[in-house]
Amino acid sequence: MSPSVIRALVAAVAVSAPALAQGPPAATPASPQAASTSGEFETGRFYAGPRVWIGNLNGAVAIGGQIERGFTQKGAYGPGIISGGLGIDYYSWDFDYPIIGGGYKYSVIPLQVFSNYHFVIESNKKLDPYAGLALVYSLVSASWEGSGLAAEADGNYFDLAGQAGLRYFLNEKIALQGQVGFGYGTLGLGVTWKF
Repeated sequence: MSPSVIRALVAAVAVSAPALAQGPPAATPASPQAASTSGEFETGRFYAGPRVWIGNLNGAVAIGGQIERGFTQKGAYGPGIISGGLGIDYYSWDFDYPIIGGGYKYSVIPLQVFSNYHFVIESNKKLDPYAGLALVYSLVSASWEGSGLAAEADGNYFDLAGQAGLRYFLNEKIALQGQVGFGYGTLGLGVTWKF
C-alpha cells in the first residue's frame, strides 16, 4: 500500500475519532431515531463522507466523496431500500520518457449520479450491503511537455458504471465503507456520516 493511501486512511480515522467517542444522541419517544440506536441504513436520511480509491488506471490513487439518500420504504420494492446520490472523485498520474526527453500528465474527474439497492439484513442491521448503477460524466485532461514541444488536450465523456459495497455502522452516526466500482474506480475505502 502506498504512503499516500496510508496517510489518507489515517486522516479519515483521525477526523472520525472525536465523533466515534460520542455516544448516540438521546432519542425521545417521538423522534424517528428512537427505534434505532446501533446504526442502520434508513429511508429519508443523508449519508455522506470522503473516500479513497485504489487500483485505478496506471495505479493512480483517487480521492473524493459522495452523498446518498434512501428514497423508498423498506419492503416497497423487494425487501430492501432504493437510494440515490451524487459522487465526485479526482485522480491523476504522469509518466516520463527520459529517452526522448519528455513526459505526459493525465487527470480525470468522474462525476457520478447513482442509485443503489440496499439489502436489509434484519439479523445484523449494522451491515449495509448494496449494489447499484451510476451514470458517470468524466472530465479528462492530458498534457505533454518535452523536446521543445508542449501540448494539451481535454475530453469529456459519459459512461455507465456499476458498483457494489458494504457499510459497517460503528454507531448510530458513523460507518466504515468499502466499495468495488466498475467504470470509474476499483476499490474504494471511506467513512460515512449519517445526517
